[in-house]
Amino acid sequence: MQSTSSTPEATPKQVIRLTVRDNGDVRWTIESRFLLTNESEADSFRAYAEQVTAGERTVGLSPEQFERFRQIAQQETGREMSIKDAQWDEPRIIESPADGDGSDESESTTENARIGVISYSFTWTNFATVDGDRLHFGDAFQTDDGTWMGLTEGQRLVVETPPQYALETPTSLTWDGPYEFTADELEIVFVRTGTLPSSMSGWLIGGILVLIATIGTGGYLLAKRDGKTELPIPIDRLPLHERLGFGDRDTDEHAAPATETASRSESVSGSGDSLAGSESAGGAVAGESDTDRGRGTSLEFEESTHQDVDPELLSDEERVLRLLKQNGGRMKQASIVSETGWSNAKVSQLLSKMDDDGEIEKLRIGRENLITLPGVDLTNFD
Repeated sequence: MQSTSSTPEATPKQVIRLTVRDNGDVRWTIESRFLLTNESEADSFRAYAEQVTAGERTVGLSPEQFERFRQIAQQETGREMSIKDAQWDEPRIIESPADGDGSDESESTTENARIGVISYSFTWTNFATVDGDRLHFGDAFQTDDGTWMGLTEGQRLVVETPPQYALETPTSLTWDGPYEFTADELEIVFVRTGTLPSSMSGWLIGGILVLIATIGTGGYLLAKRDGKTELPIPIDRLPLHERLGFGDRDTDEHAAPATETASRSESVSGSGDSLAGSESAGGAVAGESDTDRGRGTSLEFEESTHQDVDPELLSDEERVLRLLKQNGGRMKQASIVSETGWSNAKVSQLLSKMDDDGEIEKLRIGRENLITLPGVDLTNFD
């Protein structure tokens, strides 16, 4: 479809939508978008879209290209993967661009502006992993040199949560380009909703409900860009690596530091600070009175076992328990990630196992996970 100087491009020009499924498969949909300001442009779009879906014109998307990324991901993760059900979806024209389609065309340049969408989709099997009631997403993007996913100007990445799952990792699920992902940034954990661990007592469940009602879950803000850009590049002339952001990070002229364009919310955590930032916030300390001890369940933590041991000689579980003891018996999950230097996915899997084994307890507060030793008093939590 040939654009003219009077035809502004849709914002975003391309949406990469990843729909995570509960079996670990991910449905990829790459939506190429055009802003149509009159019926003549709409007719041209329909003719162009028909040629693309019939295979008479190309937009640079092919199963072979994604097959190369599948081979890389399979080698890096060690999981058997495949790409199946690849197809061109039925082209469509969105009559009201601002009504829930993910576009930023809240102020169209023409009153009757519409958006034409051509989308290519396929299923990538075993892209994520299933671990009990959790889905671990994102390790398939990783290589020894970092992630192979990146966004250029006019692109948007959207990760969609599976039905009956909730987001466990403190992060946004929408990013706008240009954007270059940092290591492990796309490693996300989803947890199945509707069930609570059997070890959680009635008073603790009640406390969770009160905290959720008090704190709230908040919201994520999506960074806006000016949609009135200049002449768009014809969709069939863009190289694939420019359209999808897959390519050499060092040579991509559109790449920008993550701090300039991130639309994700930062985890509310310092460099290893725990929620029990002072003695008054957490467990009991040696020397307190019997009266103080009677105010609630409290624990005294001694560091004689692993205090002088090199952390590298400890097991992962022992390192976590040691950190908890050093921080009054409780820490944010994000602080454990910061202290250990491990990835979000590794910490989440380890803590889930320790929770199942009864070594720790996990409490969800807003967008944070609070990790505690069993029996730690939470009544003084601020």
